[in-house]
Amino acid sequence: MSVHSVQFGSGFEERQPVVLLLDTSASMGRPEEHPRIDELNGALTRWFDGVRAQERLRTRVEVCLITFDSAVRVYDPGPGRLVPVEEADADRLFVPVDGMHPPTLRAAGLTRLTEAVERAVELARTRYRTLQGQRVPVRRPFLWVLTDGAPSDAQGRPLDTTALAATAERVRRGEEKGEWVFQLIGVRGADLPMLRVLAPEATSSLENLDFGRILDLLFQSTDDSSPDQDAEAFRRMFNERATRLSRMDRLERGLR
Repeated sequence: MSVHSVQFGSGFEERQPVVLLLDTSASMGRPEEHPRIDELNGALTRWFDGVRAQERLRTRVEVCLITFDSAVRVYDPGPGRLVPVEEADADRLFVPVDGMHPPTLRAAGLTRLTEAVERAVELARTRYRTLQGQRVPVRRPFLWVLTDGAPSDAQGRPLDTTALAATAERVRRGEEKGEWVFQLIGVRGADLPMLRVLAPEATSSLENLDFGRILDLLFQSTDDSSPDQDAEAFRRMFNERATRLSRMDRLERGLR
């Protein structure tokens, strides 16, 4: 029996794989007096602790956590730390959402976003096929990306439209074939025009929301999606929720 079957119980509940890709580049260490990486660490800890009270998410969703800066790393629950993605054991990278214990993230380096996305789609595809092979009911994976910058190459140079084209096409074709749903979230500082080259219809700006609310939005939208809902319909639902949440946040800030 696999580690996933043991942690989920019977091993035959419907599964919803989620790949969460988090930007840990140097810009996430700003501003110096209140670094965003500290906000993100706090939000991750609170959210994954709190999810234990949400039965639907707890019994269905499994998470693979990827970080990207100058390198792409993935959380390996075996040693309980981030490891280079090329060294990880793909069979154990998706863990039940209530079994995820996020590591403390550090901000440094570049923004190798496209490399992270390429790795993520492969891991998502492999996990989906593995569960199908085990005859476990499984929904298409969701890939969520949070970034405050723009994709760069190994020397730190911003990628142009041509350099982003191959990854953008791969994401688009996978969605068309129903292999995954992809959503890119730009927080404060993100280069939205360039991110929209990578994901023209799937880039949202949530620069005014704190990370805890963003995590709620991502996972609750994932949970509330239907198996036959196409990516376009899902994004309409997601963007409507994001707009309402941003409006509520602005009202709350105005009342303080």
